[in-house]
Amino acid sequence: SSFNSVLNSTATLFSLGIYAKIMAPGASEQQVIRAGKNFGWLIAVGSMLVAPLLAGQQSIFGYLQKMNGLYSIPVFSVVIVGLLSRRVPALAANVALVLGFCTIALGYFVPQLSDYVRRMHEFHFLGSVFVVLVSVMLVIGRIAPRATPWQLKNSGQVDLTPWKPAVPLGLSLVALVLAIYVAFADVSILSR
Repeated sequence: SSFNSVLNSTATLFSLGIYAKIMAPGASEQQVIRAGKNFGWLIAVGSMLVAPLLAGQQSIFGYLQKMNGLYSIPVFSVVIVGLLSRRVPALAANVALVLGFCTIALGYFVPQLSDYVRRMHEFHFLGSVFVVLVSVMLVIGRIAPRATPWQLKNSGQVDLTPWKPAVPLGLSLVALVLAIYVAFADVSILSR
């Protein structure tokens, strides 16, 4: 199911985002669908050809999580800075996306660097890259801030009236998660 969902998402992103907008802007709906199906076939066959390379991995899940870090850490850093700052320009986000992907790819695939990453542990490496990316974006925002702070413009197409039960229900969910954590936590380690 995971492979199927990724395959469908990839084909949709290609057909609507690349084929219909860049490669063939005047394409009919049938042509866009056909391009998505063909691209899906290419991705499926390519995935099957690459799959044997995963045979040497200790855990396919761990490997996939590691590979997800290639894009998720840069995207997450951009989202966090975008939520917390209104003056950081789009240039900072673009720099962070490219720098983050390249840094993580180098850390994973260059043997001398991957040995260092393994000794450091991949999650600490990804956390360090996240901190560096956020810092780089904030520095770019300090050096070359947006002329005007970014503001959300309401187009009126969606009702943005706050939902009254949001805060109490949100707090209830937090309390429920904490209660579950306490119920299943091993508190015996505190007495050691």
